[in-house]
Amino acid sequence: MAAASVLLCILANNMGSGPAPRSGEPVNVAPFAIPLPDGAGLVWEDPREIHRVVVRFAGPVPPPNGLHLEYWGSRWPEQRLPKDREPGGGDVGWWELGNWYNGGWRRADVVAEADGQSVTFTFRPANRTEFPRLTDFPATYRYTLKLRLTSDEPLPPIDGWEAYTDSTWEQRAVRICWRNAPRASVTAEAFNGYVTAVQKPSASSRRLVFWAASNRDPNTFDRTLVTVRRGRDAFTFSVADLSKGPIYLPHLGVAVLADQDARSYAQVQADAQRHQGASLYDRVAAMPEQTWTAAWEGMPPKKSLIHIPLGADGGRQRFRLDANGGFTFRTNDRLLVACPGRETSRLAFEKPEVRFDFGLPDGPASRTIADGCIPMVDTAWERDGLRIAQTAFVTPLEGAQPDGGVPPSDAFAVLMARFTVTNPSAEASKRVTIPISYRDGDGAHPLHLDADGFLWAGDRLRGMLQAEGSTAPKWDDGQIVWQLAPGQQASMVLKIPYVVLTQESERSALRLLDFSREAEAVRAYWRHRLDEGMRLITPEPMLNEFHRAHAGHLLINCEREPGATNRFARVGSFYYAAYGNESCMMVVDLDRRGYHKEAEECLESWLKYQGTVGLPGDFSAKDGVLYGAHGYEDGGYNQHHGWILWCLVEHYRFTRNRDWLRHASPGILAAADWIVQQRARTAGRTDLGRSLLPAGSLEDIGDWWPWLSTNCYTWRGLDAAAWALAQIGHPQATRLRKEADDYRQAILRAFRAAAARSPVVALRDGTWVPHFPSHPYRRGRSFGWICETLEGALHLLITRALDPKSQEAVWILKDYEDNLYLSNQYGYTLDEFDKYWFGRGGMSMQACLLLDAEPYLYRDDVKQALRAIFNAIAVGYFPDARMLTEHALPEMGDWRGDHYKTSDEANAAGWLRYLFVREEGDNLLVGQAIPRTWLTGGKTCGVERASTYFGPMSVVYSGGRNTITARLEGPRRNPPRTIRLRFREPSGRPLERVTVNGEPWSRIEGEWVILPGDIGKAEVVASWR
Repeated sequence: MAAASVLLCILANNMGSGPAPRSGEPVNVAPFAIPLPDGAGLVWEDPREIHRVVVRFAGPVPPPNGLHLEYWGSRWPEQRLPKDREPGGGDVGWWELGNWYNGGWRRADVVAEADGQSVTFTFRPANRTEFPRLTDFPATYRYTLKLRLTSDEPLPPIDGWEAYTDSTWEQRAVRICWRNAPRASVTAEAFNGYVTAVQKPSASSRRLVFWAASNRDPNTFDRTLVTVRRGRDAFTFSVADLSKGPIYLPHLGVAVLADQDARSYAQVQADAQRHQGASLYDRVAAMPEQTWTAAWEGMPPKKSLIHIPLGADGGRQRFRLDANGGFTFRTNDRLLVACPGRETSRLAFEKPEVRFDFGLPDGPASRTIADGCIPMVDTAWERDGLRIAQTAFVTPLEGAQPDGGVPPSDAFAVLMARFTVTNPSAEASKRVTIPISYRDGDGAHPLHLDADGFLWAGDRLRGMLQAEGSTAPKWDDGQIVWQLAPGQQASMVLKIPYVVLTQESERSALRLLDFSREAEAVRAYWRHRLDEGMRLITPEPMLNEFHRAHAGHLLINCEREPGATNRFARVGSFYYAAYGNESCMMVVDLDRRGYHKEAEECLESWLKYQGTVGLPGDFSAKDGVLYGAHGYEDGGYNQHHGWILWCLVEHYRFTRNRDWLRHASPGILAAADWIVQQRARTAGRTDLGRSLLPAGSLEDIGDWWPWLSTNCYTWRGLDAAAWALAQIGHPQATRLRKEADDYRQAILRAFRAAAARSPVVALRDGTWVPHFPSHPYRRGRSFGWICETLEGALHLLITRALDPKSQEAVWILKDYEDNLYLSNQYGYTLDEFDKYWFGRGGMSMQACLLLDAEPYLYRDDVKQALRAIFNAIAVGYFPDARMLTEHALPEMGDWRGDHYKTSDEANAAGWLRYLFVREEGDNLLVGQAIPRTWLTGGKTCGVERASTYFGPMSVVYSGGRNTITARLEGPRRNPPRTIRLRFREPSGRPLERVTVNGEPWSRIEGEWVILPGDIGKAEVVASWR
């Protein structure tokens, strides 16, 4: 495929490849393909629905029965696009349409007929021999990116190809009008079509006549695209889009109109301004800013309760507690086997997954966690006039040490659950039963209770029951039974070890675990650990509790390697392992909170196992790749490498630990050189992939392309590496700086060129703007919300590869708001758009994974940032569990994914931090995006012990009557150049009078007070008359 990829560089647009277009005749898409090296096949940039193929030979035609037409396989036809509608919803985001690298050649079931110098191939039904199980799909076409011809004998020279789809030709014409008469020559070219004339009715207009493909299939890739060039300016429009009205491009001063539309540019402009509304981006700016309360109350209610993970700091053995009190474990055996520990040999005693249930309702009367932040769950149910309560947590078999260090990751974990049953009746006694059912991967198994209280499944010890108080329950064939008098209460404790216990010493340890002591020890441990990190202070208890609880989620999901101190940052508690890009979101949040030791332990795993595992892509080597993690590596996203490289440098920015940076520098250099080496392999290309990273997989998408997001994050990692090595005077720093700058220019060059040939898109204000595709070969939108929204053009801004304050950035932001976040195929749909667009928009279908708030903050678009942040958190937040779901799917109010989803939570926690403190180059921004309502009289908000690039800092704002006071403890380690302290007065009034430590202060810019970076401790008071 490497040889083929070199030749996939020049698009052959050759009208000689078949007969000229005729109205109503099928479209031949061969001229819009790229020839295979020997001319024995075709490659398209998008999949085509091929119905008939004609191969013309330069000499005698070989016998048709010895020819084999082959097409490139993909997920089709088991996964196929409908022909009558655009598929929508979250699930289709994971569909893959194919790529040039992954698939394989399939021999088509065809009828071949010779005619003169050509052979025509038509397809028999796909389910005749190729896919016999698809009994309802007798398609007489093949959906593919490539065709080739093979033969039992050597093939004679091929003179040409024709490949016909179900589209038909129609002749069309359009008018193009400019605001000012073009001075440069105007040219036009078509893709999936032919421009036959460029006429000049007037100095400021042109009439284009062309052949266009017509097809009612909304998902066809045969759409005709016309590119218009005037000097350096170029834009592309889809002919099909003219059905929506004029294509009005004010940034170029041009409009495209239907042939019969006689309006001038000025008339189109006037009509657009008179009749159209505003883009959602602009509408947000004009509205009162979003509040947390409004965001929360404006979301659909949650339809069910989410499960809660229970585990130890750095531990590998976790239990998933459901809303009915049952729990599941043994979900991560593949990791325990790949990276063996004490528990590994015990896994063979039962098959995963293991499940305990107690016959309790799915809908509890109440559920919460201890102190609103500690992984200890209190749940209560009402059943048959009885109240049943459960308190559950996880502790080591040897017992928790509240003042001790992090326990070994492979220490045997025990889930302890106290069941308390109450008969609230004042008159009748009641019989209470709680069945205990146990099953593993082999099915259900009966449990036996021995005289010592141990629970056995055959010869496997699976737990222990201990009664509390004077009312002992009875064991009755798998059930715990009490007879409670009126008003009586009873309790018992269940202890379930993660693995089967085989030693007498282990049974003794299990017996000695005391529920009350362990509960207090576990609570004390977690209080101490959470107090070590940054504290968020807001008037919103839900946000405060979430932010504090999330620190525990991070420590639980960052598993230690057995026998070592390095950690693997798992992005989900049960099934997901270390997805490098998302793991870095966790690691940077550890650093933001001040957990630098834990962040370093996570980073050390990638350095330790660097180069051990390659990434899925067209790469030549794995040496230097940052991905491998002793079997914990997961996902194969090509952006992993760039993210991890950036995160290594980010850790140094937070700590300024030069000794650590010198320790990490060989790995940083090797990672940077891998990028340089792989880019060199594309430097000779003459197409849009030149000097980009070779093609590879995306996030959750296995199709290999040179994806925009992958290149952005890989560049960011290289750029960071060059900066970091310069900090320690490394001799390779200058070389890497040149490489990083060249890479950024290659990205911008490629995707600007891709945008020029991608059809412009409409905004809600009636204007049309350029669209930056998700990879450079895609002419238009990619399929599904993952490729287009989650991994689309916004990453140019998030990484700052493209200036987030540029005009191009505004186009991208407006396109996301108007066309992606709220849409059928790329985001959520709303039944009542006008009612809900503000409170349910501004986020992707994985609301806290896409860092969509960052570009708004870079631009100081505070209203847009607050809406994005609060809506994204609100749609996924479960207040009883103090956690976020990965996906609110299939609809808002639902939950899906692996939890704790600590990467997404880390982004949300970071956004809350950015409201109060954010680094911007050598400056520290304080209070940039604090909601105005949080600064009203009597309210307090801020952060304490927040780590920054410049050292730890704190700030607390207090609102008074016509005053706001900010008590600042600025960073002192390596102070910023300036501290910009903002006062967002509730009614929006500009600053009038400011004092710093009691003295008048005059360095004011709008709402900002400009302070020296080394000011240290200061009380800043803003007052208004």
